[in-house]
Amino acid sequence: MTAELRPRSDWEAVDLGIALSRRDFWRLLACWWLGMLPPLVLSLVFLRDLPLLMLLLCWWWMPVSSRLVLFVMSRRLFGELPGWRAILREWPRACVRRFFYRMLWARLSPWRPLTMAVEDLEGLRKKDYATRVRILLRRGDATVVVLALWRAFLTAWLAVAVFATALMFLPSTEAEVWNLAMKEWSGNSWAGLPQGLLWTGVSAVMLAMSLVDVFGTGAGFGIYVNHRTWIEGWDVELAFRRLGNRLRGVAGAVMTLLVFFAISPRSMADGTPKEVISDVKAHPDFEVFKHTWKERTPSGSSGGWSGPGDWFAMLISGIGWTLLGLLIAFFVWMIWRYRHVFKGAGISLQKPVPAAARVVMGMDVAPESLPKDIPTAAMELWRVGRRHEAMSLLYRGTISRLIETGGVEIAESDTESDCLRRVEAEAAAHSGYFGGLTDAWMTLAYGRRAPQDERMQELCATWPFSSERRPA
Repeated sequence: MTAELRPRSDWEAVDLGIALSRRDFWRLLACWWLGMLPPLVLSLVFLRDLPLLMLLLCWWWMPVSSRLVLFVMSRRLFGELPGWRAILREWPRACVRRFFYRMLWARLSPWRPLTMAVEDLEGLRKKDYATRVRILLRRGDATVVVLALWRAFLTAWLAVAVFATALMFLPSTEAEVWNLAMKEWSGNSWAGLPQGLLWTGVSAVMLAMSLVDVFGTGAGFGIYVNHRTWIEGWDVELAFRRLGNRLRGVAGAVMTLLVFFAISPRSMADGTPKEVISDVKAHPDFEVFKHTWKERTPSGSSGGWSGPGDWFAMLISGIGWTLLGLLIAFFVWMIWRYRHVFKGAGISLQKPVPAAARVVMGMDVAPESLPKDIPTAAMELWRVGRRHEAMSLLYRGTISRLIETGGVEIAESDTESDCLRRVEAEAAAHSGYFGGLTDAWMTLAYGRRAPQDERMQELCATWPFSSERRPA
């Protein structure tokens, strides 16, 4: 593995994908243009005088280039950098794989950077593909959509920037011709614009598309890898779902049999259904009583509704009450949505206390899993050379005490930075000590550099929960 796989937030996963794209940027960019060769060759042969149609064709063909980028990134993640021979062998498959679905039906899908990984890397089709995509989109669906909007905006912005930069380097005479043509252009036809101007605009858009799609594909791959990390037991979930579907069918059949056997003896004992219905209807409880009365209205009043005007008034009244109810519901929702504002104003709103986390970043922080005297046990491990275990014990023991006695709400999915921010938000949570401990822990865990013995002795000696120690 050439990247650390751990549960991340959605935007941390986007950062991971962009970092993977940046690591092999030039190779990925070359692969992108390799995938774009067919429409470019066809356009230069048949659409030489129609640059805008060429741009549309290249935009439509862009998933093929994205597939080659994804091919290189996925292999690179597991330590294998594909050579150009392997990339050329993958190129025909990238052009024809699920062509009609990807290039026609799902061409405008905003989830393409995520769902294309399911097609290419997992090879799923039909129902398996749909089930897998639904599971992946349960987490981070909004992030993928926002990423698609970001790609469209950034492509347009970058294309305008490149085009404006190209205008700055034009000779003065050519620049005047182009400026005059753009001022006189009415937007009805592109035929009046100079070919050089059109080709410069198309080239700017193509360059922007290539740059944005390389990093956009990497961001989507980062989200996909993160989702796989979060839901790595999805096969078990699918098995339970299939079992549940079968049980629902069995339950329906059993219920039908129970109803049939519950009704059949009674029907056989009481006679035919027609006789049973007649006996039930003959019971006094089913006798129909009728009572007729006439209401007298005062003189000058016709009673009831006099005409369409009254019905219209009733309709207006109903609409008014409905709008009033919606307005009240909106205010109630706003109060609940921004209840933290009222807390600062002195209004106390009850908030359910979340259950204390027992596992943080894969480390067991339950109090019963820790020794009674954490600093002493950590120092003993440090002296015998088990430094990673010693620092891990001191770090998770501190997190456990912060949750148990400090009242810090640390979630299971929090990273070291998240834990530090939560501790710094609590005034009495020993943020100074925890910040130094976090730096020492991350230096050892990720940087592979152990702190000095004096630093470890200082961390154990100044442990803020030393009053809780008990004699061994």
